[in-house]
Amino acid sequence: MPTPRSRKPVWAAAVTAALLLVGVSGGRAQEEPLVSIDEAGWQGVLGVRAPVSTAQRYIVLLEAPSLASRVRAAGGRATEADMRGWTASAVGLQEQFLARVAAAGARAAPEHRYVRVLNGFSARLDPTSLSLLERDREVARVYPVRVAYPAAGGETTAVAPAAVQGLGIPGLDGSGVTVALLDTGVDPSHPYLRESILPGVDVISPGSGGIAQPHPTVPGRPERHGTELAGIVTGSEGPDGLHGVAPGASILPVRIAGWQPDAEGGYAVYSRTDQILAGLEAAVDPNDDGDAHDSARVALVGVVEPYASFPDGPLARAVAGAAALDTLVVVPAGNDGRAGPIFGSIAGPGGAPAALTVAAADGRLATPTVRIHVRAGLRVLFEGAVPLGGAPTHTVTAGAVVVSRVAASRGISGLFRRDGVSTVAGHAVLLARGTLSEETVEETTTAGAVAVLAEGALPAGTFSLDVPAGVPVVGLPEELTRSVRVLLAAGIPVTVSVGSVGVAESTGDPTAAFSSHGLAFGGTFKPELVAPGVAIPTAEPGRGGEGEVRYGTVSGTSVSAAVAAGAAAVLAEARPRAGAAGLLGLLVGSARAVDLDAAAAGAGLLDLRAAVQQEVVAEPAAISFGAAVRGPFGIGRRLRIQNVSTRRVTVAVGSAGGSPGGVEITVEPRRVRLRAGQSAQVVVRADTRAAAETPGVVTGELTLRLSDSPAVRVPWAVAVPKAVDLLSRASLRTTGGRVTDATPAVLSLIAGAVIAKPDPQLRPVDVLEVQLWRGEKLLGVLARRRELLPGRYVFGLTGRGPEGERLRRGNYLVRIFAWPGDGTPRQVVSIPYPVR
Repeated sequence: MPTPRSRKPVWAAAVTAALLLVGVSGGRAQEEPLVSIDEAGWQGVLGVRAPVSTAQRYIVLLEAPSLASRVRAAGGRATEADMRGWTASAVGLQEQFLARVAAAGARAAPEHRYVRVLNGFSARLDPTSLSLLERDREVARVYPVRVAYPAAGGETTAVAPAAVQGLGIPGLDGSGVTVALLDTGVDPSHPYLRESILPGVDVISPGSGGIAQPHPTVPGRPERHGTELAGIVTGSEGPDGLHGVAPGASILPVRIAGWQPDAEGGYAVYSRTDQILAGLEAAVDPNDDGDAHDSARVALVGVVEPYASFPDGPLARAVAGAAALDTLVVVPAGNDGRAGPIFGSIAGPGGAPAALTVAAADGRLATPTVRIHVRAGLRVLFEGAVPLGGAPTHTVTAGAVVVSRVAASRGISGLFRRDGVSTVAGHAVLLARGTLSEETVEETTTAGAVAVLAEGALPAGTFSLDVPAGVPVVGLPEELTRSVRVLLAAGIPVTVSVGSVGVAESTGDPTAAFSSHGLAFGGTFKPELVAPGVAIPTAEPGRGGEGEVRYGTVSGTSVSAAVAAGAAAVLAEARPRAGAAGLLGLLVGSARAVDLDAAAAGAGLLDLRAAVQQEVVAEPAAISFGAAVRGPFGIGRRLRIQNVSTRRVTVAVGSAGGSPGGVEITVEPRRVRLRAGQSAQVVVRADTRAAAETPGVVTGELTLRLSDSPAVRVPWAVAVPKAVDLLSRASLRTTGGRVTDATPAVLSLIAGAVIAKPDPQLRPVDVLEVQLWRGEKLLGVLARRRELLPGRYVFGLTGRGPEGERLRRGNYLVRIFAWPGDGTPRQVVSIPYPVR
């Protein structure tokens, strides 16, 4: 985020309140400059990540072909009868497989089945069933199910919101294009969306039609996220001419996220891997007839699996399957901020090579600030300017107050006594960061609070336009909140005055501080581009207290992904013959170059006008060379160049910028001549022998130049990883008696690594195997796990061999192998395993 600079106040408001809270430590008076907000300031604002259990949930992928693989093998050409026949065949083969493994003793009742974008199913599997399926000849791979969360949060601002500028193309509005929105349900009654919402699909609660659902136990908490993203894509006839990027397009709501049980006995808004896969199945075959000719041209996934940017897992394979069926999948980069220096913080499915992964730009020229004055008696604890999270519009003065916490699980009812009297009316409320959300701020202000204070600095314009006029929402420095708590615990009242509102000019990096950085795991070039993602105006579900239509502004990389999805819809109207890969290539190749780290901004800023005018497209749109090698042959990749114009062109392919980081790029051939619609391949080779050995990322770009047309840019990346310990604290514990099914030996280990400096970085394990040896003889694999994020993993060893047979007494060896998937060597740990 840029560091704001204070300017002359444009108006003033005053709020004075006394605080009574439980405390922990002390503080001192301080005059502070305007607080600079980094990615930590956005955490809790961009959605609460509630703990959710996915124990024993797995995705099982089968060797049998899917509809997408059949279409790909046929060169992308298939009739309706072909597709329906292939889909029916995939269903039949899957049913035969399930019947066979059930007869063999595996308890695998599918919760979701997939035959279009990939072939497989999701199910809860006990250890015995999991072991049977992993060894089955018809099973390709087994993956864990992860939790995915919405990648945006509500906002408001005292200055004009940074509406999406420069994306309007005269005569083009996305008409005739369907965008599948894989997110929470949508409010189809909102006037901003009424003309664009199609009958939808509900993966979580089939039959609802993809409509936003209320909280199961707390009134007044609807699902927001899907409605917000839908407004960004296709909203029309809003206040003051407000409209979405593609107001003529249609939204197919696919509810893959929503209120679901969490691990603490309550409810939270989230999705899971298996539900996202089911949503992609619906996006490519909305009427479920086995024929994908009616697939959505664009699928926007609004949820992310934090840090899980695996390039070859079920989501990545499903995204590739959707692309083969002519659906471009647009996904957020994630909201976890800066990371590196090699593999960043990209969220899943953002690591999918076939997805368009979008980072967020903060295009605001100015943001609101407010001066606050905190005192305890005559002692001044703080005086200075902080970003204004919710903008008051007139002067408010409050008397002494008692501050209480919001009971998140009870909603607004937790703010009232049994006699119906509000405990916060006329008071300022300090919310802990763990309870800070759009809903709790709205409920607190609805209950009569005159100010909302958060622990830790908040970005400017953090909460909804539904915050009542005159109620400021601000974040206090954490040291200050600790001091306040100590004083209140001692019975000393604390007074907070809020006034003197001004405007801070934004300067510096236009990439939003919360936006996740690449590369993805394995060295995949991500994100591909950056689009507006801060303070974007849109619809909010439901109605206000007086029945008024609700609008707000939102931020996050799902917001920037929605902007890009709308742009893709407009581009699909302009270029109806472009497939999924073509749309991706047009958007990335035309991105406006910016002087930013490619790991943060990809190829640059989204430029729809340039994409519409582009004459050639590259596939892939960005080249991922993977890890550097020291051999003489380098790393080769094929680049397909297609002429999408109506004229004959000559394309000169070159490398821009010499040999960045010691990586030399060569292209053969360097020039191709293409008729209209024709394509050709060139070989791009990276010589990495001279690359610096310091861990990091080397990026650059190729240029495709042709006469009388802007150059097309193809970014590339090489990862220079360093081996780290991926296996640690491995131990094998027994009960002292015989190892059996009832009394197993417990194998415990930490797989993966978290590197804290210079920037936080996760190093996952691509494949983990637990092998059984006797002497120098490998007896087989006891367990295999894929795509493991850093953490502790536990296995039960029951005295049985790889095929389930009872082991003879003797001394065995358990060897744990970890393959990192990033070009560094595999690692192994051995532990004695006596069987008595």
